[in-house]
Amino acid sequence: MTIFWLTLSNMVKSLSQWGILVILIKFFSTEDVGYFTLAMALAAPIFMLTDMQLKSVLVVEPFGEDDNFRTYQTIRFFTTAIATAGLILYCIFAKNANKIIIIIILYKAVESSIDILYGYLQKCDKMILMSKLDILKTLSAVTMCTLFAFLSNSIIIALSSLFLVSILYYIINNIQVNQLAKLKWRIDGRNVVNIIKKSLPLGISVFFSSYIINYPRISIESICGTEFLAYFGAYSYLAIGMFQIYVPLQIFLRQRLSKYYQTDNKKEFVYKVNKTIFALLAFGGILMIGFWLLGDYVINLLYADSYLEYSGVMYSLIVSQTLTSISGIIAIAVLSFNIYTRQVFISIGTLGVVFITCPYLIGRFGVYGGGYVSIIASVVFLTCYYSIYTSRLRKWTIEN
Repeated sequence: MTIFWLTLSNMVKSLSQWGILVILIKFFSTEDVGYFTLAMALAAPIFMLTDMQLKSVLVVEPFGEDDNFRTYQTIRFFTTAIATAGLILYCIFAKNANKIIIIIILYKAVESSIDILYGYLQKCDKMILMSKLDILKTLSAVTMCTLFAFLSNSIIIALSSLFLVSILYYIINNIQVNQLAKLKWRIDGRNVVNIIKKSLPLGISVFFSSYIINYPRISIESICGTEFLAYFGAYSYLAIGMFQIYVPLQIFLRQRLSKYYQTDNKKEFVYKVNKTIFALLAFGGILMIGFWLLGDYVINLLYADSYLEYSGVMYSLIVSQTLTSISGIIAIAVLSFNIYTRQVFISIGTLGVVFITCPYLIGRFGVYGGGYVSIIASVVFLTCYYSIYTSRLRKWTIEN
């Protein structure tokens, strides 16, 4: 039951961002949607960096002193405050202090604060409770955004409802955490330093990974304009949403591949990886054919007529997401070999390729250039992880 609720929670949360985008497209202008997409692209990498994967570190650390969680919570508070202030100041000095962007930054700040509370619930083996609260929060946010978009016809009010729902659930989660344990606010400076030493490298790694996804969006806004970003964002979130089906596969494989490696069962290890890769290739092919047959109808239903002009970019994004999903499976296999240090270098190298290719491809091909950059990034990712994977398989064969 725990895996079921975790999987359901993750899928609902992942699809909600795309669902909110659909709502905004239906009710508001292309420019407004573009600013929303830009806000998410600006905020996501920065908050991933300052979050430092503290939740993951908290969960795996053994229970210690009563103030241990409060130390994590305090670190998260200050890093979130720094990220929020930094992003707002950047927007002001870059003369891009749009109200939509400011609201999204504040919304992401509250979400970051909720994340560390979820970490403590998970640490206390309250994962089903955590998942149910997360699903309720997500569904409440989507419902309130839809309701206020319809009633007010104001994107500022609609997005403000997301912010208010997050604050409400932050209070609810705080109550849940305080019911589990009486935690005192006693902070040990040395403990803070040790936690940051463990978590900062993880934050840097996910920062690069997030920037690889979001930098093409930022480049499209800078080179082509906000409205073109709205078109690209609509298709990219749709492609990402379609591939959330493979999230349960990741959860399943993470456990199984680790077990097969520890028990020296190479045959099952390779079989499971190859079977999953084949399934993802088949799924990507089905999506390509399905979009070719029904794409115009689906886009008309979900978005608006003006978005049909750039429907061709969806094919590039499906290819990119297929390759990225396969890279994710191979990355799990690499982790099963207890390889932890190479991932950050792969992310840095891929980001370098994205930086180089974005100005030329987006400058020449516009929205379609963003799709081409995504394919190139996914190919680099896949090539790097596949080379490590095959090298370690050969070594495993020799050891046997």
